[in-house]
Amino acid sequence: MRSPALAFLLLLHTAALPAAEDATVMLKALVKEVRGGKQEALEPLKDLPGGKLAAEAVLSLINDRRVGYGMKLRLAEIVAEWPAGEARQVLAEWLARHPACEDDALMFFSGIRLMEARGYFWSLITQAKPPLSALKDPTRVALAVRALGPYQDNPENVVARIAALLDAANPHVIRACAAEALGGMRSTAGLRALLSCLGDDAIGDSARASLFQLTGQDFGQDLSKWDTWLKEHQDGIPWKMLPRSEYAEYLKLQKLLKPLDDDPAMNMASFYGLEVRGKGALFILDVSGSMNADDRIGKLHAQMSNLLAVLQTKSSKLRYGILSFGEDVDSCFPGRGISVNDDKNHKQAVQFVEGLQARGGTPMCEALNHALTRMLPEGGIDAIYFLSDGQPSDGTPAQVLDLARRIHTQFKVRIHTISIGEEPGPTPGELSLLHQIADACEGTFVLPP
Repeated sequence: MRSPALAFLLLLHTAALPAAEDATVMLKALVKEVRGGKQEALEPLKDLPGGKLAAEAVLSLINDRRVGYGMKLRLAEIVAEWPAGEARQVLAEWLARHPACEDDALMFFSGIRLMEARGYFWSLITQAKPPLSALKDPTRVALAVRALGPYQDNPENVVARIAALLDAANPHVIRACAAEALGGMRSTAGLRALLSCLGDDAIGDSARASLFQLTGQDFGQDLSKWDTWLKEHQDGIPWKMLPRSEYAEYLKLQKLLKPLDDDPAMNMASFYGLEVRGKGALFILDVSGSMNADDRIGKLHAQMSNLLAVLQTKSSKLRYGILSFGEDVDSCFPGRGISVNDDKNHKQAVQFVEGLQARGGTPMCEALNHALTRMLPEGGIDAIYFLSDGQPSDGTPAQVLDLARRIHTQFKVRIHTISIGEEPGPTPGELSLLHQIADACEGTFVLPP
């Protein structure tokens, strides 16, 4: 049920554009409603005339720790569409006065295409001292890279610097953001840098998506076809500069057209049908009491045992972790909980999986927060496989989704979800929580039979 303040907000929103005094009232009501957790209260900002008051309302929200991460992401999407004017100038001036702003604010500014801030973000990249693998907080450099991605006219020295960040020695979040950012830059050098990453297990998919953005072409990892295509267009590449969303739609169509027997995942390590690839994987497993139903825990044991057997044959460079949540939140490995794929750790993982028992509640928030704060920093993880059969017992679905979005944005980690016993969305036709997480975090949602 809508609160009186939200009803008033929506009434103003559907009326003519408000006068200055009405805009002030609307913005105060908007800020109050957003702080109360109502994301729909942000929508009037799409049509509100940009000005100092609107910018100040936005700044109060992005710097408020009571406002969820997902709301701040949505706020960035809205402000990115604001035209040039007083509001964007106020935002630029604030950032110039607060160069050491918190990560949430930096995330916001990296996503609003603020022309006046290009120099600031470039300085964050150039001031980062090598080796970047030693950075305590690579997220800030990664966000700076993300911020420069939408500018097709970036100078070649900027493109070259970002292309150099693709180096495998750099933190995953920086490499992933660089691969994505190059998809927005009209540069032959950037295109060739992306081609060199197609076979990379961690960022190859992102490089492929960026190449599709740039050219509208998809030859997979076939470099000979790319070479032929480049020779055919040696007099000038026909840049397409497509939105990244078109690549997602293209993949959906290809999946419908491709025979199941041609699916490479059929012959690779998989978890409930999801291909397990990359340089670092984290498995977050629900072992709450409800997993006893229909022998779900037994099926989980079998899936994990088969997966570990296949992983034992893979490269020792692979890093992985296993985190279970039920009566407690437990990590398979000590310390950060992420370990290399060797015989010693394999035996420990097998023992951990064999000892999993279904009992207790479903503390999703605690599990995701454990991963966010203890396992992912410096963990080198590029994919999470999140399995559950229910709703959170320690928070709301919105809080779980908020944590997942933060993980995805802060560490550029894809989150794949497996739903054991589909829980419907809160309203008819709405996606389930796990489906929403996968959609929001560039992952795949699986509903096993």
